[in-house]
Amino acid sequence: MTATLIYTIMAIDLPQWALKEVDKHRRGYLWRGRKEERGGHCLVTWGKVTRPNELGGLGISDLRNLGIALKARWLWLQKTNPNRPWNMLQIQVPEQVKAFFSIAMASEVGDGMTTLFWEDRWIHGQRIVDIAPRLHAVIAKRVVKKQTVAEALNEHLWLHDARAAHSVGELNEFLALWDVLWEFDKHYWRLCSSGQYSASSAYSHLFWGAVQYGPFDRTWKSWAPGKCKFFLWLVAHDRCWTADRLAHRGLDHPEKCILCDQEQETINHLLVACPFS
Repeated sequence: MTATLIYTIMAIDLPQWALKEVDKHRRGYLWRGRKEERGGHCLVTWGKVTRPNELGGLGISDLRNLGIALKARWLWLQKTNPNRPWNMLQIQVPEQVKAFFSIAMASEVGDGMTTLFWEDRWIHGQRIVDIAPRLHAVIAKRVVKKQTVAEALNEHLWLHDARAAHSVGELNEFLALWDVLWEFDKHYWRLCSSGQYSASSAYSHLFWGAVQYGPFDRTWKSWAPGKCKFFLWLVAHDRCWTADRLAHRGLDHPEKCILCDQEQETINHLLVACPFS
């Protein structure tokens, strides 16, 4: 059910009611194995269930966070692969995705604070006038005399200055200069050691600040069957229907453990203290 939504949430921002409807069915299949469930069947809140395993969840995808992580891919490709046909179009992504992307991506243009973009020899010992003389001639003089490399490459401001190019020769030089400057404009993904975007790194960092799940290794990296791991996960969250939880909810319950008749039944008593079990 999660996989069928991948391409949809990558392209559009699904309304909240649609995500809730999908989650309703996913909860039903998880806790009851059927289409619908009631609140009492859900032993752990859905917000915890959709956390990664190491953060105390079951690793079921949070659809909202998954959508943010997948949509960030378009902004990454727009920055790092300008040759795509759609690159110059305005990409329709929500503001929260743009905010996340601005944190996740960083750019490197070297120092460039004192080097003049249009005048100095900073491209393999050449000036731009040596590479594209006709394009250089149409740039405003005040820009040529003042604009530094850092200023020009930041957000591709030099493209704005080159709008005065109209002739075929000027446009050819513009394209040639674009190819040369590509290697000086580096972008890297801060959330991954490789520096390249990945949906998994984007998704995992949307849970930044969440509390780590202590028994993670002992629960999920053991050789126990899946149903035993699931039971241990419920134990760690204290979500088994023992007598103490029934009493807390005001439901009928035995006063003492029905196996040893010594103290109230709790999950800790059953697994550790009860001499019978």
